[in-house]
Amino acid sequence: MSYGMQILNADGRVQIDTDEIAPNTYISNKTTSAYSAMSYPPSGFATGDLVLARPADNPVLFGNQYVPICIGQPLSSGSYFYGAKQYQDDGYTYLWPNTSGINTALLKTQAGNISAPSSGEYGLDVYSNNGSTILFSATRSTSVKVLAQGVLGNGQSYDYTPPSNLNFNKIYAVMNSSILYVQPAVSFFPSWVIQMNYNFYPTASSPYIKVINETRGNGTVVTGVTALFPYLIVYDTN
Repeated sequence: MSYGMQILNADGRVQIDTDEIAPNTYISNKTTSAYSAMSYPPSGFATGDLVLARPADNPVLFGNQYVPICIGQPLSSGSYFYGAKQYQDDGYTYLWPNTSGINTALLKTQAGNISAPSSGEYGLDVYSNNGSTILFSATRSTSVKVLAQGVLGNGQSYDYTPPSNLNFNKIYAVMNSSILYVQPAVSFFPSWVIQMNYNFYPTASSPYIKVINETRGNGTVVTGVTALFPYLIVYDTN
């Protein structure tokens, strides 16, 4: 860390690190969702959860380049991740079929998920005011690491290249505010594309993620659109 504060215990384990943005979170419900079962939100979702997704470990690439990761446009049969088989079943035949599927997870609050300390264990524990729920433990918390966050206006994009010491297959993007909407559907030339999504480039020489917020009409970025896309990219440290 360049600036901030770290507190370590006698064993050298980090107790507090002001670089860590989300210490009170944990990943649950990790699932490999097949092409035919990429519904949104994933099973186990509760109000307040952040929905995480990333490409399959051996992904099928869009245009032999990248994997679009986002929620697709709402359909009559429900909401799905972009590239799901349900698109083809619903008549949206021109949409890219992500036959490799995706990996999903849920980001939940850590409170109530942390076990009590065992006998002889040392480290900092933070309890809620009820005296029993543990909010943070220096030895047992399983928080994610925030890699990138921000807000994009229309016509803006952001490229995130993780450091080489991170496993690209443990990086997730938050889906809740994402969308890829194409209109009209089926055989007509798409006249409108609303794109607030993540493109994963896992096979690039330096794998990276492009975050995009763009509204296009007949292939040209539409001016005057004020919709913002808040993005968040996290790393599973467990």
